[in-house]
Amino acid sequence: MGAMLEKAIIPENLKVAMELSAWLLLVAGATLLVTLGVLSLEGCIWVATLLMLSLFMAAWKGFDGGRHPCFLFLGMLLVFQFGRLIAHLFGAFPDPMQIDVATPVPFQISTSAAEMTLLILVLSAICIYAPCRFGYRPEIFRQSSEVRWLPALYVLILITLPFALYKNWVYFSYIRAHGGYLAVYTENAEILQSAGSVVRSIALVSSTALLTAYVFERKSKRILWILILYIALSTLDLLIGFRGKFFSQALGLWYIHKLKTGSRFNLAPMVSAATAVCVLAVVVAGFRENQGVELLNPFSFLAQQGASLNVTEAAVAFHQFFGRFGVNYVWYGFLYDITGVPVELHHQLWTNDLTNFLNPAATEMGFGTASAYIAELYLLGGIVAVFLGSLAIGFTLKAIHRASQHNWGAVLTAFALPSLIYLPRLELLGPVAAVVRAMIGFVPVVAFVILFSWAQSFMRLVAHSHVQRNEIQRSATR
Repeated sequence: MGAMLEKAIIPENLKVAMELSAWLLLVAGATLLVTLGVLSLEGCIWVATLLMLSLFMAAWKGFDGGRHPCFLFLGMLLVFQFGRLIAHLFGAFPDPMQIDVATPVPFQISTSAAEMTLLILVLSAICIYAPCRFGYRPEIFRQSSEVRWLPALYVLILITLPFALYKNWVYFSYIRAHGGYLAVYTENAEILQSAGSVVRSIALVSSTALLTAYVFERKSKRILWILILYIALSTLDLLIGFRGKFFSQALGLWYIHKLKTGSRFNLAPMVSAATAVCVLAVVVAGFRENQGVELLNPFSFLAQQGASLNVTEAAVAFHQFFGRFGVNYVWYGFLYDITGVPVELHHQLWTNDLTNFLNPAATEMGFGTASAYIAELYLLGGIVAVFLGSLAIGFTLKAIHRASQHNWGAVLTAFALPSLIYLPRLELLGPVAAVVRAMIGFVPVVAFVILFSWAQSFMRLVAHSHVQRNEIQRSATR
């Protein structure tokens, strides 16, 4: 039996090694052609984009229909960092390497910087894919003793949900009354104060309990009600303008559903859902800025979302100016993601420095760019940091996938996955901050569940004692 298992494993690992070697040889070959002056920048764009699309499809096939967080990660990387490149291949975006985000006058970076940007993007994708692909096996989260948590979780949701709805409504009302989505950056402290610290804390417990109940629940009708409550909370986030938060959380819930059922991601429904997301995202973009809605075709939408490529390009092109602040960007980005309070000083957030560098007037008005894990990695230590950091992300995704077959691993996956797959336009330590915030909300959830269980045990004990006493009295009267 062991020999047969060994024979089954070795060819699969060898197959994976050959696949990864092929990806790396393609990158090495393209790099050599660039060095020899044979491959132009336009050729690099084609090679990098087609390689990334092929890698995404390989992930869908190799992970048994996308049953691995790595598949979703590569999908988000494809949208946010390769969106403009894909649009360019279909003739919908003329110059994908031009920097136009946050700057009134678009400009070109050097050809060498553009080529390095493409190189680190495909290298990062392969380094994230490789650890996940080796030793892959599909995981299913099967029902266990966690079902005993559900009664307490439902009681806690019933108690705390009004506070969560109230918080989101207060945020929404304040932001709409103060100029729209821009107020998130210009009046962040005031927005947080508008709901109060007590309400915010209880709302965090509510969202944590709601997500935990979704992970543990197996009955379809109850899952539907949980999703309705989730949509009621998240719709306000979406209307405020937090599109990334909404859609990444929706993908996370979709993945947890697949994890519990053991089903695959079918490409046709994914394409249909992506098309619907395109339309919805455009509508939200107009609503959050108090502007009219301009309908976009899918490639224009990809080009719009692919603006995060500019953030990575800028990290490469201006590394000599900002590279020495790489540690600061990682650390203060982590603090920002935990507290939600923007950092005002220069050289503490890459998004602040980049916006101020490109357009100081926009910084004073409160505008800013998003960040990107790969940009922060490059600022931290160049291509070596991209290589090592991407491997670390890959091993993290692999560990979460392995742990997700157990109850607490599945809960951790639900907490961490939305931020992990959003890394292509998020700070490097954003997922760590998300888990820290979730644990802050999870502690009172656990405490409530324990107290609720004790109370139930005590009531059963009292009821049992009462029954025994009645039986003794009846026996005595006989």
